[in-house]
Amino acid sequence: MKTMSQNKPDSRLEELFLDELRALYGAEQHQLNVLLLLKKAASSQKLKNVLASHLDETREHIARLEIVFGKIGYAAEARVSETVLGITRAAEDIIAGTERATATRDAGIIVAAQQLEHYEITRYGSLAQHARTLEYDEVEEVLEQSLFEEKEADDLLTAVAENYINTEARKE
Repeated sequence: MKTMSQNKPDSRLEELFLDELRALYGAEQHQLNVLLLLKKAASSQKLKNVLASHLDETREHIARLEIVFGKIGYAAEARVSETVLGITRAAEDIIAGTERATATRDAGIIVAAQQLEHYEITRYGSLAQHARTLEYDEVEEVLEQSLFEEKEADDLLTAVAENYINTEARKE
């Protein structure tokens, strides 16, 4: 597998890849706190279970990203983007703007969780494609695995919303 030479990117695409990798690593670390906040605010046990499961996956994603950094010859370094901070503020606003222990709050929590998922899906997808272009074959595989799990988490949140939460929220 190709690595970045002497810890210095060889091209602008490699520079972008490294910067985006740092942003994703920061997002995954930040997501641990956000998921804990959302889980604490949720009232539905189904939603709490989905969020708890995704917390475990997020820890795995962080470990995988640390492996990716190692494979390309860099120490893991996080950068939290303004986008992630904005999504976090939106999540806090949803919690503050909805009544405690309601399906409406849970519906809002799902929106907030999916905003984070969609951010990460975009990052993982782009990074996997860049890894393919840069011939980081092993890195691409690791990123694709996490991408698949992020999409599954998003689908699970959608299913909980459609099959349980939104119907209840409509009645409130």
